Amino acid sequence: MLKQNLTEELINEYTRVAYYYHKAGMTQEEIAKKMSMSRQRVNRILAECIELGIVQIQVVNINENYLEIETVLEQKYNLKGVYVINNLVEENIHEDLGIAAGRYIGQFIKDGDIIGFSRGRATAAMVDHMPLLQRTKLTVTQLLGSENKDEQHIAVDDIVYRFAEKLQAKATMLYAPVIVQNSELRDSIMQEPFFTEAYAALKACNVAIVGVGTSDSQLEHLSPLYAIKKSEYGKMWDESVAGEVSTHFFDKEGKPVIPDFRNKIIAISLEDYMSIPIRVGIAGLPVKANAIHAALKGGYINVLVTDLETAKILIEKP
Repeated sequence: MLKQNLTEELINEYTRVAYYYHKAGMTQEEIAKKMSMSRQRVNRILAECIELGIVQIQVVNINENYLEIETVLEQKYNLKGVYVINNLVEENIHEDLGIAAGRYIGQFIKDGDIIGFSRGRATAAMVDHMPLLQRTKLTVTQLLGSENKDEQHIAVDDIVYRFAEKLQAKATMLYAPVIVQNSELRDSIMQEPFFTEAYAALKACNVAIVGVGTSDSQLEHLSPLYAIKKSEYGKMWDESVAGEVSTHFFDKEGKPVIPDFRNKIIAISLEDYMSIPIRVGIAGLPVKANAIHAALKGGYINVLVTDLETAKILIEKP
């Protein structure tokens, strides 16, 4: 076997198996469980790593220091996976995180999966740069309603459509706004047959791919159409809300914060969201570190793609 015959996805998988075995001291059984593969496959990959030159005197093709940081974060926050990049230009953070997530996410996507998305620049960039995974019978859906004011490229319905087109997946759309004027209208929409059918697919998701927002960013996202102003919440909002995932707000300990306008929002319920087995968060920059930390503490994400500086901050946080 020649290394040039392997896809980038397989090279990344082989390198991680090699690192976990030769550097992290994990057993083949532990690696098999962590990477959702058989022990026989782990054994075969380890043998092929030597043949391919991935294992020599040291593990190559990946920065060993980042793997150590990733392992520390996995253990600290009880995560299923972490991918850290060294982002050197802040203006490129969303693009860089999206590229990294596109390379990494294949480890968690299997045949027949139902994948739910939230809106955002990093999730959009991930779809743009995602390799053509060899997966079958995929379904993709949106975890929250759409918003006309969003740039088309980062809107959740556009992300879902482009992902489905790229991976030949079935797209299930909500065809509903993310927020409406009153709870009665929301309840009426949610009782419509088209919505209940779409929500059934959403509820069956086994992979979620989301961004992590600060409280201000999501409040700003919701406010222009329906006059939800930060001034209505004042200092209480600043002190109680640390971040947001898929329209669900939480405090610095990761505990839910329920705003008055919750009953106007059309999105996956918190209970259904937390039932999704794989919850991938794509988020970075130190300015978001507190929100990411709170999301990790609350279990809103159990797989993280982030940048090196943010990863170091998360390691130091209590």
